[in-house]
Formats: sequence, C-alpha cells, structure tokens
Amino acid sequence: MKIHSREPAIVFGGDINGLGIIRNLGGSGIRVYCVTEHVDPAFFSNKCYNHIVLPNYRERSDLVRSFLESFCKKTSSRPVIFPTGDLDALMLSTLANDMKDDYYFVIPRKEIVEMLAIKSKFYRSLAEKSIPHPRVLIPTSLDSMRKIKKEIRYPVYIRPSISPKFAKVFKKKGFMANTEKEIDHYYSLASKHKIEVMFQEIVYGPDTNHYGISGTFDRKGKPLALFGYHRLRGWPVMFGNSSLMESIALSELSDLKNMIVHYLENLGYYGIMDAEFKKDMRDGQFRLLEVNARSWWQNYLPTKCGQNIVLKAYLDAIGENVEYNEQYTSGIKWVDLLGDFRSALQSGEIGRIRWFRSLRNIRAFSFFDTDDLLPFLARPFCLACELLH
Repeated sequence: MKIHSREPAIVFGGDINGLGIIRNLGGSGIRVYCVTEHVDPAFFSNKCYNHIVLPNYRERSDLVRSFLESFCKKTSSRPVIFPTGDLDALMLSTLANDMKDDYYFVIPRKEIVEMLAIKSKFYRSLAEKSIPHPRVLIPTSLDSMRKIKKEIRYPVYIRPSISPKFAKVFKKKGFMANTEKEIDHYYSLASKHKIEVMFQEIVYGPDTNHYGISGTFDRKGKPLALFGYHRLRGWPVMFGNSSLMESIALSELSDLKNMIVHYLENLGYYGIMDAEFKKDMRDGQFRLLEVNARSWWQNYLPTKCGQNIVLKAYLDAIGENVEYNEQYTSGIKWVDLLGDFRSALQSGEIGRIRWFRSLRNIRAFSFFDTDDLLPFLARPFCLACELLH
C-alpha cells in the first residue's frame, strides 16, 4: 500500500530491527532516514532515503537533541520517530515531551519505558499484578547476596537490569551459574563495570516453548494490531534471539493475548511492543519473560503475513484512522540464516533432512530480500568496519 504523505520517518538504530522498519515503511512510499552509531547494512537498503552516523549517540542525548533540532529546521513536515533498542527508547523518551510539537514519537511515556526496559522494575511490576513470571532475586548488599546464593535453585541465569549495556561489554545477554563460586565470579565481573544484575530462575523447556505477541497500541492505550508467533529455534540456544520463527493464529494464544492486553492497557501503553512468553515444562504454565517497549528483530514477518504493524503505528502517529485488525496468515516463517545455521549445528540437526525441511515456508529473512539485496551483500563489509572500529 502506497502512502501519499509528506511525513518522513526517522529510525534510530539499524541492523535487523532497523532494516525491518525501513522496509516496512519505505516499501509503502514513505521517506525513511536511518540514524546509527556506525556504518550499517540498513544504509544500503533501496528503501532507505538517507542515513546519518552519530557516533555513540545512545550515550549522548545532547547530540541527539541537537540533531533533531537541526533536522526539523530543514523540513516543513513533522517526522515520525521509531526506536529500535532499549537504550534508544530510554533516551528518546526523555526528549519526547520537549519536542512533541516538532516530531511524532512512537514511544510510550518515559516512566513506562523505564519500567519495561529496566528489568528490576519490570519484574516488580509483574509481581505486584500477580502475572506469572520467572522468580527473580535482586541483590542489594553482600548480606542479601549470601541469602540469594543459599535459596536460589541452580543453575541460575544472571541477567542485567538494562540489557544493552551488558551486551556491549560482555557480548552476550547473561551468564549461567551452576555454583555459588560461579555466582561470585560473575557478580564480581558485573560490579567491576558498574552493571546491576539480577538472579533469575530458569524457565525449563526447549526453545520451542517460546511464544510471543507483538503489536502496536494507540494513544488511548488500545491495541491497533496484534500478531502471534512461535519460536522454532534460537541462537544462542536457550538464552538468545529467535533464529527461526513461525506466525501462529492469536486464537492459539488467547489467554496470553488477554493477559498482555490487560497489562498494557492498565499502563496506558502507546506504540509498538513485543511480549515474550515461555511455557515451563515443570508445570505447563506460561511465564512472561519480557515486554519490549519498541520494535523487535522480526518486525518484517507480520508484513509478509499481511499485517504491517510498523505502518499502522506510523499511520496512527500522523493522525490517520486505523482500525483494529488481527487477521493474517499463519504458518509463515522468518529466519536469520547464519544464526539458525549455528543453532542447528549445535543441536545436531545440521546435515539432516529435518533441518532443511524446517526451512520451508520462509517468506522473511533477517537481511536477505529479493527486492532489496544490497543490505545482505553489504553485511560482511559492515561487520568488518565495526571490528576495525
């Protein structure tokens, strides 16, 4: 669907997530600008109108404010802003109120972004509302650490309160500790970098026990579009992102849908969201793992299924009438080929007919797209530039 609007979009962040937003909007005729910290595959998309490099912008709200003030002086329109990561959402939410007359920010209020992005606050919120979630213990002193080590069930997942900072330092989402000694070691590592961590009990079950609901909410806190998916494989295995996922009908996730809609409506949520659940094989109960207050990696999959969530968020932001719709095709897959290859290799499926059969019905890829090949071809170059930097 072509959109005849002069309102451009600015995407903060590239990689798989940003590229998906660019394709969702640019494919509908919207001018999309991409802002990243370094050269990125998204720059090479034929759906990207222009790109801007702002080194370390996630740590410098003053730099972003200056950029946005300059940008709005060069256009007579009111651009729509999309974050791709937690740090983007946190930083942009601090600017949204001051710049609301010049930009449409597809972001919830600052306090909501903080509650969802800062996991210690998020899990407290879930506990207050009696929403099933993994048990989480947060150390506040050395005495509390000693108690945690004695009462926690091993193995335990040590995860950061704010994920991006941890990932930047350690190149992973969290640590797995099997003993008290390992807890001391990992806690010391995190403390050295002044990163707050939590101790989370593991929700037992394979990657196929992961399900999710993504969508977008309007300014009245009501859903405009919802989409269900099922993880088939993930990389890294157990604690990574989906490397192969499949769309499923919301009717198969009706209880989870009702739970997350009720939770977000009570918050007065606005914008794009993605909620992840995992079924605990011990008791069969689904536990809410996280809610991302922003777009997510596989945002191009709903579009390939007939539900362009990003475009609906854009249209709602500029004041167009958007009707709620949860109609889309189920059984369609998204894959990150490199990650899925590594996942299948580790799980022992590689080389078997079963692995190749699992790649049937793929309509969306992390980087590859027959109508937009350059991001896929440029990715090795961008990775090399990032390593050299």
